[in-house]
Amino acid sequence: MKQFLLLAVVAFSGSQIAGAATCGATTLAAYVALGSSGCTIGGDTLYNFQILAGSGVTELAGSSVTITPSGSGLAPSIAISINQSATAFNAIETMFTYDIAGPLYTGISTVLSGSSESTVNDGVTGLVNFCEGGSFGPDGVDGCTKPNGGLTTVDGVQNTDMSKFGGVTFLNVTDDFQLDSGGGTASGGTLTNSFTAVPEPLSTALVGLGLALAGALKVRSTRAK
Repeated sequence: MKQFLLLAVVAFSGSQIAGAATCGATTLAAYVALGSSGCTIGGDTLYNFQILAGSGVTELAGSSVTITPSGSGLAPSIAISINQSATAFNAIETMFTYDIAGPLYTGISTVLSGSSESTVNDGVTGLVNFCEGGSFGPDGVDGCTKPNGGLTTVDGVQNTDMSKFGGVTFLNVTDDFQLDSGGGTASGGTLTNSFTAVPEPLSTALVGLGLALAGALKVRSTRAK
């Protein structure tokens, strides 16, 4: 009976991350192609990547944007990189949305790094909107009926931002990464989304139960010998 319970705990825990491949460094287009199956970073599943229309400036193709995952199940992150430049009073951007589900998320932060501007009139900005336990509408910004918020980064002015909230197991996130030329050159860089999470109470209890059962079985086996 104890062996059966232990196997059940292991099977239940494994089912939390089964069904999706591990996230890897690849293009935004490849992440979009994953669809609702998505990919995982530890016990976190990232899925439903969709490219949005943006603000009306030149939209970068999904193949020109790189996403690199890192971290663990309780501290996952993705780095969104652009190796492009905006010149001659033009602007380019990538805007996309995705879902992340897993343990109890208690915070989100963003860092803008590696960007540059040749004049004071040029700019690189990164905006991150998040909907806690719900979803935005088609534009990726409006329509969230749950608690929500936004993070803002502007290169050379504010390169980091963060927000904390009550534990939720699901977030809809929208990134808007834009390079604006004010006559000079605004060069890309990396916009990172990082999440803070804590173990779900049920998962913690199951792990504890599994360890207790494993210990009991080991003691029983030792005594039998």
